[in-house]
Amino acid sequence: MNETIINLNDYEPSGAGALGESYISKSNPNILLKLYSREREQMGYDEYERACKVYKIGVPCPAPGELVRTEEGLLGIQFHRIMGKKSYARALSEHPERLEAYAARFAEECKKLHSIRPEPGVFPTAKEQCLSHIRLDKFLSDEEKAGLERYVNNLPDTDTALHGDLHYGNIIFTEDGKQYFIDLGDFCTGSPLFDLAIVYRQTCLMPEPFIKENYHIDAATAKAFWHAFVPQYFGPDARIEEVEAMLEPYNTLRSLALEHSIGKYRPAIRPALREMIEGSSK
Repeated sequence: MNETIINLNDYEPSGAGALGESYISKSNPNILLKLYSREREQMGYDEYERACKVYKIGVPCPAPGELVRTEEGLLGIQFHRIMGKKSYARALSEHPERLEAYAARFAEECKKLHSIRPEPGVFPTAKEQCLSHIRLDKFLSDEEKAGLERYVNNLPDTDTALHGDLHYGNIIFTEDGKQYFIDLGDFCTGSPLFDLAIVYRQTCLMPEPFIKENYHIDAATAKAFWHAFVPQYFGPDARIEEVEAMLEPYNTLRSLALEHSIGKYRPAIRPALREMIEGSSK
């Protein structure tokens, strides 16, 4: 891929995230630069490739521009900047009294995404991504990997578009009602349960300090958002506990993917993994 060399002094810092930092062009405020750390550079290439494909098939997202590199050697992506945007998490932190309305709008955007069916082969499948994490996980034995592969291969499969990291910080909206998906490096296809497990995880299963730091709300508000989201997405008769039970295996697989990506052993998920492995042999 061609990379244009840029001078970072031509950009103003605008924020920081888990993968890197963002900047706004001083000469053109319509350009947002997303800059990756050296350790996350491959993620930058992955996001650029996926974002271009996502934009091409018509999913609402900031238009990707050039792939660039700073004079210091850091990889970046230029995106069309969405003016006056807010994530649902940020909006909820500022107007908690609108929780029900935000949950309904967020659920509607999720359902719209999950109604899209990209052409086969354009994106990897959620199963393929999951299996890749399993095969590369240094904390799993060969026998455990084989059992988990069997389990994943037996999961329901669809050709639905998935965000791959779906939470209320990764859908933004503007005052005129336009909605955009951001952070598209894991975009894929498969069962919506992969995506919905992440919504569940980020609202109900993360420690409160993490929720406050990343989403600017407390754990009680996050959980209330989930409880408002479930009937909007699954229907008014959906039972919270049944939905959560259905999503638990996908949450465990998400934890396993993070174990591989971060390289940190997660003992808490071992009982669930053993149950999956034993079930895959029956």
